Amino acid sequence: MSYEFYKVIHLVCIILVVGAVAIQFFKIDAPKSTKILSGLGSVLILVSGMGLIARLGVPHGAPWPIWIKVKLGLWVAIAALAPILAKRMKSNRALGYYGLIVLFIAAIFTAVTKLA
Repeated sequence: MSYEFYKVIHLVCIILVVGAVAIQFFKIDAPKSTKILSGLGSVLILVSGMGLIARLGVPHGAPWPIWIKVKLGLWVAIAALAPILAKRMKSNRALGYYGLIVLFIAAIFTAVTKLA
C-alpha cells in the first residue's frame, strides 16, 4: 500500500481519537461506543504509523530514529491516560483534556519536524 494511503488512515484515526476523547471528557455519561472508538482508533493509529515507518524507508530490524521512539511514547501515554483521566477526574476535566491536547500537539510536532 502507498504512503498516502497510510497517511490518510493515520490522520483520520487521529481525528476520531481526539473526538472520542473529547466526548469522554465533556459528556458526563459518555456512551461505551466512544470508549471503544478511542481504543480501536489508537490501534489503527499504531498500525498505520508502522506502515508509514516502512514507507519512509526505515529498514526492518534496524534501530528506530529517536523521533519515532518519542512519538510512540507520547501516543502510548495518550492512549493510557485518556480513559483513566476521563473516568477519574470529577473536577477540572477541561484541564485534563487540555493536558492531553498538549501531548497531541507534541506528538504532531515530533512527527512533522522529525526532531526529538
